[in-house]
Amino acid sequence: MKKTKKIPRKPFKNWDDEQVSIEFGLKRVKTHIFIENIDAVEPIKAHPAKIAIEELRESLKEYVETWNEDELKTMFINPFVRLANFVSPNYKVFTQRPMSIKYANDSLITEGKVEFMLAKGLKTPRKPYFFLHEYKPEKRRDNDPCGQLLIAMVASQKMNDDQLPLYGIYVVGRNWFFVILDGNEYAVSKSYSAEDEEVFKIFAMLLYIKDIMEKIYAE
Repeated sequence: MKKTKKIPRKPFKNWDDEQVSIEFGLKRVKTHIFIENIDAVEPIKAHPAKIAIEELRESLKEYVETWNEDELKTMFINPFVRLANFVSPNYKVFTQRPMSIKYANDSLITEGKVEFMLAKGLKTPRKPYFFLHEYKPEKRRDNDPCGQLLIAMVASQKMNDDQLPLYGIYVVGRNWFFVILDGNEYAVSKSYSAEDEEVFKIFAMLLYIKDIMEKIYAE
């Protein structure tokens, strides 16, 4: 009996942004209306979460250089994002969910677990449009966080099979970067530091993305 040839697989963690761009025909652009809009968002001033955010910021400032990836995620990123309250009858938060697509004329597979995404569905994510990739502190970087986020977004773009943009964030230690994939173009924001007063702007940017998701999933 003839054995079925196994399709070679490439994990999400092995991609960098240049490889994703070459393989899938993407072009990085200097800016995008989404990047301009979030940069123009005003920091929160009076919000019920402000005291909790300040406490998280102080903790980050003290420990960011000693936390490992899981500690950074557990002690700062998760509770911070939870304060934005991504809860809706139209979408759900999914974490550590596997995803895979075939590429190169179906001769190869790329696969991995998506750390955080918003999507339709109760048990199985469908139509994800927002992703958060949590990463190691900047002093212990060994992979490309932008590439890992981007390949997950490309995989979702192909599965969604529509013309809607995809939104993402990757975190390197104290620094947050906002990303949009729109067709075959993507843009990356400047870095925003969560250890100083900019944390209140980052939170406002999360709320801005939440409004976008509400509009997308309400349709």
